[in-house]
Amino acid sequence: MEYKIIEIDKTSELFPQSLLAIGDDCPEKLYLMGNVELLKAEKSVAIIGARAADRNGCSKSYRLAVDFVRKGYVVVSGLALGCDSSAHRGCLDARGKTIAIVGSGLDIVHPQENIPLQTRILQMQGLVVSEQPLGVKATPKTLVRRNRLQAALSQMVVVAQCPRKSGTLYTVDFARKYGKEVLAAEFKYHNEFTGGNDYLLSEGIAKRI
Repeated sequence: MEYKIIEIDKTSELFPQSLLAIGDDCPEKLYLMGNVELLKAEKSVAIIGARAADRNGCSKSYRLAVDFVRKGYVVVSGLALGCDSSAHRGCLDARGKTIAIVGSGLDIVHPQENIPLQTRILQMQGLVVSEQPLGVKATPKTLVRRNRLQAALSQMVVVAQCPRKSGTLYTVDFARKYGKEVLAAEFKYHNEFTGGNDYLLSEGIAKRI
């Protein structure tokens, strides 16, 4: 099944007020595929983390998504491998609604391994969002840029698991810039997979969850 791609700009009534509120960081246009009503969700949470998360990190991301769905939240993430994919799956398995914010044009699924996951998101009345025009492939730059949209479209940002050096922390930076609450999972062990969480918690940047 093919899904219609909608292009909107800042003058559209569909354009989220939460994006307009971030000023110069606001994209000029958005490209949407799926349930556009999710942009008006009253309760939304970004659940994010590293692509190369360990099994515990992915499990944590999945369980967090399930818990937030039960509290009535729409789950926002980035359709990447690892924690993002786990968050989307946890949300869908809990019969919730999820928004995937991607760094490529909506005619290109990145990574390709997540074509089935994106299809399932759309089938279950979810939404895929990008600021990139059709035909644009994901790059490190576009992926970092999409992180600000994850932060802006969510009431809070939750870090499931990430190392000390991780693109996930860009989203945390944007969340703090926009005055959003940041939470991070706490693990009983400490290694390269949990370094980002350990840092966020020890420095008081994030609250424990």
